[in-house]
Amino acid sequence: MNVSASCLFNGSSLASEVHAAAVNGDKSALQKLIAGNSELKDKEDQFGRTPLMYCVLADRLDCAEALLKAGADVNRADRSQRTALHLAAQKGNYRFMKLLLARKGNWMQKDLEDMTPLHLATRHKSPKCLALLLKHMAPGEVDTQDRNKQTALHWSAYYNNPEHVKLLIKHDSNIGIPDIEGKIPLHWAANNKDPSAIHTVKCILEAAPTESLLNWQDYEGRTPLHFAVADGNVAVVDVLTSYEGCNVTSYDNLFRTPLHWAALLGHAQIVHLLLERNKFGTIPSDSQGATPLHYAAQSNFAETVEVFLKHPSVKDDSDLEGRTSFMWAAGKGSDDVIRTMLNLKLDIDINMTDKYAGTALHAAALSGHVNTVKLLLEHNAQVDALDVMKHTPLFRACEMGHKDVIQTLIKGGARVDLVDQDGHSPLHWAALGGNADVCQILIENKINPNVQDYAGRTPLQCAAYGGYINCMVVLLENNADPNIQDKEGRTALHWLCNNGYLDAIKLLLGFDAFPNHMENSEERYTPLDYALLGEHHEVIQFLLEHGALSIAAIQDIAAFKIQAIYKGYKVRKAFQERKNLLMKHEQLRKDAAVRGLGAPGVSIGSEPLEVTPE
Repeated sequence: MNVSASCLFNGSSLASEVHAAAVNGDKSALQKLIAGNSELKDKEDQFGRTPLMYCVLADRLDCAEALLKAGADVNRADRSQRTALHLAAQKGNYRFMKLLLARKGNWMQKDLEDMTPLHLATRHKSPKCLALLLKHMAPGEVDTQDRNKQTALHWSAYYNNPEHVKLLIKHDSNIGIPDIEGKIPLHWAANNKDPSAIHTVKCILEAAPTESLLNWQDYEGRTPLHFAVADGNVAVVDVLTSYEGCNVTSYDNLFRTPLHWAALLGHAQIVHLLLERNKFGTIPSDSQGATPLHYAAQSNFAETVEVFLKHPSVKDDSDLEGRTSFMWAAGKGSDDVIRTMLNLKLDIDINMTDKYAGTALHAAALSGHVNTVKLLLEHNAQVDALDVMKHTPLFRACEMGHKDVIQTLIKGGARVDLVDQDGHSPLHWAALGGNADVCQILIENKINPNVQDYAGRTPLQCAAYGGYINCMVVLLENNADPNIQDKEGRTALHWLCNNGYLDAIKLLLGFDAFPNHMENSEERYTPLDYALLGEHHEVIQFLLEHGALSIAAIQDIAAFKIQAIYKGYKVRKAFQERKNLLMKHEQLRKDAAVRGLGAPGVSIGSEPLEVTPE
């Protein structure tokens, strides 16, 4: 068995001697086998392939003729519902196709993908096989569709075969049939990176150069021009836009035009072409208010941005959030674009703000682009610009933990002592993000580790809220007070117990955190109460071992002490009353004694007073 036969038989455990004879071109052996058992002529292997199909695959025409003469079924289908004619069309074997069609091969038969031999014949550069099939067709059969509702014309356009396109159009193939995605053949012709695709495009347009065909939108709103731009095919874009009816500002379902696509992909030459052929003169924006310039800027396509800025119709308009393309570039770290824009637009306002009062420096700091931050500061960007939340660029960098950006901003004069609209300092934001290194940098720059926001919360409480133990270590080692209560009476320990962060709780108690602070609410919950509510059993056990009390226990202790005090008070009161009575009695005795000494006949003693007669 030769190499090709081995390939065909690979995995075909049910392939038999008759298949081997067919694939090897052993006509005499094949005839002998069939003569001995006529059923072998259509014997199937495990994939349902017959000896006739093996003849097609191995290009054994004489063996195929012998099989057909012996009565082999020309329209027998394999497991994928493909016949020998499908295989011949797929291989572009004109001789086999001619033989099979002469023996009543059914070109209309569909495989599992609903593809006919006509669909498969479009993939080869030679149109001979396609022309042969067309001769056997009745009028109207040329536009039979596969499972994706694609005709042979769709496939010819996809394979960039202009001769096939001409042939099909000559046989009245409909150029306006949409497939399952709403694409017509012109979409598929334009969706090709090969510059030679212009010939296929021209063949279709010459048949019907209508405005509706040029601007046909698929089910996602994309025109043929969108696809040509996406593939960066300058030649096809040039051909399409050369037609008067071509709409270069057509929106897809995402409200993006071909110019948006060209900008996003950095096709500078296509951008120039589209700008020049934009008869409306205005630059469209998408559903977010973003212009093509925004997309070129964020992708750092400096050459494309330069093409935009040099065109008289282009301005750096803001999107719906008030952000210019310059801000987009800063947010993406597109330094080449920023330099280009600063060089070309001498009047650019580097401190321009969006609707939230954020600047380009805010955007760069938030995204962590340290080189962009340096570049903006070199061009006098305001280092402590405040947005609507009173955040400076430093706040945003601290929130995201961008150390290099933070150090660059501080070196550039950024103040660390500012607070935002809620009283949060940069240290609060660093702690909320669990950025221990950032906390260390800020503390080294003299920020108070116990600074409180307007709710009384410290950075330590912010770190405790997220259980950021590394951040807590930095703060505690720099004298953060674990016993500071916010305006609701909560401490860092309350937040840790609420979320069950046992290791962080151990750390805090190791720094002398008092375990029994009560909040200021009506319930007066302690950290232990928070752990009980959250059912954090390990935390509960640990707290109890370290003297923690619930509010109920505290109230019981308080009640016992109050009762003890009250009982003591009653005893002391009774004793005092008796003491007072005794003292009063004693005083009366003393008073009586004094009176007795000054009046004769009166004796003083414990007995009743008596008057003695003279």
